[in-house]
Amino acid sequence: MLRDVVEGYGKLTKRDLRVLRLIEVGHRRYEYVPEELVVDWARYRKEEVVQSIKRLHYYGFLRRNVAPYRGWKITTHGYDVLALHTLVQRRKILSLSPTPVGVGKESVVYAGVTPSGFKVALKFHRGGVSVFRYERPFLRKVSKYRHLADVFETRLSALAEYFALSKVFEAGGWVPEPIAYNRHVVLMSYVEGVELYRSAEEDMRKIADDVVHTISTALRIGIIHGDLSPYNIIVGDRGYVIDWPQWVPTRHPKAEYYLRRDLATISAFFKKWGVEIPVEELLLAVGESGDSGEQFLSEIYKQDFL
Repeated sequence: MLRDVVEGYGKLTKRDLRVLRLIEVGHRRYEYVPEELVVDWARYRKEEVVQSIKRLHYYGFLRRNVAPYRGWKITTHGYDVLALHTLVQRRKILSLSPTPVGVGKESVVYAGVTPSGFKVALKFHRGGVSVFRYERPFLRKVSKYRHLADVFETRLSALAEYFALSKVFEAGGWVPEPIAYNRHVVLMSYVEGVELYRSAEEDMRKIADDVVHTISTALRIGIIHGDLSPYNIIVGDRGYVIDWPQWVPTRHPKAEYYLRRDLATISAFFKKWGVEIPVEELLLAVGESGDSGEQFLSEIYKQDFL
């Protein structure tokens, strides 16, 4: 078993990656893909395929099932490898830090560099937290794949975050610039700084203004962050709002509840520094917002979650 995805990815051969991808495709029909089918599909000699499967299993990228047949299922780290490989092949990323720069309940984040030398953050989602996992378009799309519900929900969270980042960034909000996403991974610009709750920034009014600007910008296009706190704001050259997978559309039945919760949390923090947040003004902005929720639901139909 290896320590992390970066170390593991560097040890895999082209054949190993092909076998891993074939097992991913096989999950369309099987929770555990029969080994004999993988051998048939791979177009390598049986002993070569078995060797790759053993290596992938040893590194923790596959899980084995022996009854009623010998089959294989991709683990979370196996999906990490496939997503990373796709982004490397598409020349979206050149290298990653050997260890994560951030680890939480819902994600693992690595620092990286693009082929052009641009510093980026690669976020591997670790749970289905998007409110859209309860929406009918998503449920209909994945109804045939109940054995992969966790995988689909994680991918949906990544897609939801990428969508929100793209919309808010384009509208002028202070968020990391989204670059690409694949499977359950989002690639974005790296924001230098520290979390707001740890910040020693003297001008908290400036940071509060940046946060209010981003909240207002998001509301104007129909997006409520849904999980805003001093832990999800990075203080660098500006105050950047991060972590958007739990965003809620302003036309959601509980939109006001989520917005009030966001504003109460952030208002309480800034009040300690003598800075007031225009809570009532922001609440009024909901009625004038756009409809990014409906746009996003239409995007779900276009996605191939396998």
